[in-house]
Amino acid sequence: MHRFNSPPDWPEPPSDTWRPPPGWEPDPDWPDAPAGWGFWVNRSGRPALGPIGAYGAVDAGRVEFAAIDPSLVLMHS
Repeated sequence: MHRFNSPPDWPEPPSDTWRPPPGWEPDPDWPDAPAGWGFWVNRSGRPALGPIGAYGAVDAGRVEFAAIDPSLVLMHS
């Protein structure tokens, strides 16, 4: 389970299980996230790539890799 990790000076998510819906963008009035901010953490609180397609998730490489060989199953924690 991944948890959205709000940057400093952003409002806290409404719950620990909240995930940005598809197409969600932060309010333009909020400050920019610090450079390299990790928007997702795993259940242990460690930085995680995040769910594929979610705001702030690092997924471009996984999508390209899956397109190369769709028979591969990609898993991460």
